[in-house]
Amino acid sequence: MLEGKVVVVTGAGSGIGRAAVHRFVEAGARVLAADRDFQKAHETCAGLPYATPHKADVTRREDIEALLAKRDHIDVYFNNAGIPETVKPLAEITREEWDAVLDVNLTSLFLAAQVAAPKLRPGGVLLQTGSIIANRPRAGLAEYVAAKSGVIGLARGLAAELAPDVRVNVINPGPANTPMLGGFGFDADVAQALPLKRLIEPEDIADAAVYLAGATAVTGAVFNIDAGRDL
Repeated sequence: MLEGKVVVVTGAGSGIGRAAVHRFVEAGARVLAADRDFQKAHETCAGLPYATPHKADVTRREDIEALLAKRDHIDVYFNNAGIPETVKPLAEITREEWDAVLDVNLTSLFLAAQVAAPKLRPGGVLLQTGSIIANRPRAGLAEYVAAKSGVIGLARGLAAELAPDVRVNVINPGPANTPMLGGFGFDADVAQALPLKRLIEPEDIADAAVYLAGATAVTGAVFNIDAGRDL
């Protein structure tokens, strides 16, 4: 389905990004695995054919431009890089904390779209990792809720603007078994609060990413992969 396609995955050094690199390679794609920690990106690509590690800070336009500079075209750009936030009351959030969360989780998508869209071939795809928290907010996570809600709005706006040549979709994970889980103050016990009584595994999100990369009739969609959290 994706044989020979060129796919970019950001946040590729661990968790969802690492699983996505593996799944895209299994689907026949050639993958640029980008992470601000080059060593982790290198570890993701170890032993994989057609996967190349790259160092890139997605909050820096020049890093995104350098990542794509040697590519005349790409087929899929998976904006997956993200950071959690410390759970705290609104009054205690500093401007620096707000900026950091919004820069990585939202502004980076705007920058990537500006740089990547001209390189996407007709039929190309922008994928975004959102969060079910945009649908089901939690107290103490104001920056993260704002950022992930913005992801959906930006993606839907881009889906309308870039059609019919480029499709734009969002994947909303629920509580996922990744290094970020602890960053929100959760542990594996949170699974018991979900209807399916299980955490989301990185491979669940990676499978959705591969599906959306090839789903030619789908754009502007928000896919909840959340073990029923949004019910």
